[in-house]
Amino acid sequence: MTGAAGMDLRHRVAAPTGVRAARHLLARLLPWPAARLWALRTAPARRRLRAAVPGLRRVSFGPTRLYGRTVAGYTAADAVETDLERVCTLLEGLGVPYFLVSAGPGTGAPRQVVGVEETHRGAVLSRAARCFAGTAGYVGAVGPDGAVTAAALWADGKLPRALRRAAVLRTGLVRLGPGGQVLSGLEAGCDIEFWRRGRDVRADPAWLTVPGAQLPDVFGPALVAPRRNPVTEVLPPAARRPAAVTRRRGGVPTYAPFAEPGVDEVCFPVDAVFTWVDGDDPVLAAKRRAHQEFSHGIAPRETGPSRYTSHDELRYALRSLEMYAGFVRRVYLVTDSQLPAWLDPDAAGLTVIDHRDILPADALPVFNSHAIESRLHHIPGLSEHYLYFNDDVFINRPVGAGHFFHGNGIARIPLSPLKLGAGPPHPLEPAPNSAGKNAREVIRRFHGRYITHKSLHTPHPQLLSVMREMESLGIGELERTAHSRFRSTADVAPASTLHHHWAIATGRAVPADYRFRYVQLGTPDMRRRLDRLASGEDIDFFCLNDVDTTPETRSAALPVLYTFLNRKYPYPSHYEAPRPAPPGQRPASTNDHRAPSR
Repeated sequence: MTGAAGMDLRHRVAAPTGVRAARHLLARLLPWPAARLWALRTAPARRRLRAAVPGLRRVSFGPTRLYGRTVAGYTAADAVETDLERVCTLLEGLGVPYFLVSAGPGTGAPRQVVGVEETHRGAVLSRAARCFAGTAGYVGAVGPDGAVTAAALWADGKLPRALRRAAVLRTGLVRLGPGGQVLSGLEAGCDIEFWRRGRDVRADPAWLTVPGAQLPDVFGPALVAPRRNPVTEVLPPAARRPAAVTRRRGGVPTYAPFAEPGVDEVCFPVDAVFTWVDGDDPVLAAKRRAHQEFSHGIAPRETGPSRYTSHDELRYALRSLEMYAGFVRRVYLVTDSQLPAWLDPDAAGLTVIDHRDILPADALPVFNSHAIESRLHHIPGLSEHYLYFNDDVFINRPVGAGHFFHGNGIARIPLSPLKLGAGPPHPLEPAPNSAGKNAREVIRRFHGRYITHKSLHTPHPQLLSVMREMESLGIGELERTAHSRFRSTADVAPASTLHHHWAIATGRAVPADYRFRYVQLGTPDMRRRLDRLASGEDIDFFCLNDVDTTPETRSAALPVLYTFLNRKYPYPSHYEAPRPAPPGQRPASTNDHRAPSR
């Protein structure tokens, strides 16, 4: 830039008007990227927010910078309800009619959706800017794929054009754990959809899934959604009958089509069953040694100490259940006259079951997970539909009952891409392969079908009626497995391969896709896999398995494991007993769970 204009610009920038004034002048005159211009413009508002709301931390989502606050506890279900309540309270204070839009049949959606008419957009945005300005709440424009394409803080003041005109907005709070980790971000919150009158919508919107090329002619003063939903994108006057959906805050208004349970919505109870033992307990170890001579015909790794060693995984598995699977009715913990020191056996919704409560007396003591699985359906009060967890299986993000069952009761089975292999069981192959091959013979004998695939190490959906049916038929392999104290090449896998394929063969289950990650303790890629999980890998479940790990490898791997688990699941579940404080001292932080001493 030369000449008088350039000299004038240099003079104006250099004038003693202050650094802030110079920045604003440059922002007007130079072609800076939009993100930097926006950062300069919103800086004063963000400084005021930090001063008014102590404890905020800056969080980045790609190029978007927001603020989050550390929360004292977290479950996805509570976050969903809180974000919904914020929006409902806002709209009720404004007097704007709104309605709850169906988010899907029990899939564990991380947010709720509220619809309002497009004519109220200006009033909604104006009031939200006033009400949420001091809360560090965010607002984002939602794209066709359901992801936020642009976001800002309500405290920023006037919103960018992309947000002011967005057909769907998402608003919520960024919740952080004690280490600054994001527990809920832009994938959560509550969506506000701006529905338009039919006369204002051009013919054949791309998202429309109901008939009608000319909306004004066919539907008259219908309300038309800005995107697809599970029920209907068009609400003619006849369908707008007031109704309510019961949520935590009480009845939330909606229209009748969105209040009815869908054909695939899970309306039945679902329980969870965990199996656990502490192999380092001297009493259990002595019992195991006393019966070890009866262990034969299978590789030593299948009956070695790592099969019974507890790394406190159960504590974190229960935390993951409480954080991300709020639909579970009751938890049953199956164990051998043991309790973890940290467990509260009287916690609401928890029942402890001893092996002697479900297994025949002549089958005890038992050190074989297959034998225990063969009798889980004898748990008193267990629901027809339940989930079976090993204690090293974790939930990674919000899930619903619809992940595991269809609304008609059919189970959704997590088959693995790995195959059982051909030929008879072999002592040197993994026990699941041998057990799966034996289950294959059972399925072929009773149903004339040949099975090929193993099951994933995920929560296993179970049908009580399937297990009872197989037991009533006197299947020899199943009876032998129930009396098999240690793993054997003669076992079947009752809760996985056998149950799953029997249910499929009888029309009570179908294969389903599960997003899953397997991590083996002490392997060279363990850290890489844990890092991917910690950074928010797009999966539903993961397994942290210990397979015949040497003491040296285990001691090196456990600190890494505990660091990961404490960051991933930082808050105690209600299944954990309060930690007593030493005399004269304040109670210790319940978030400080170090590796248990041995």
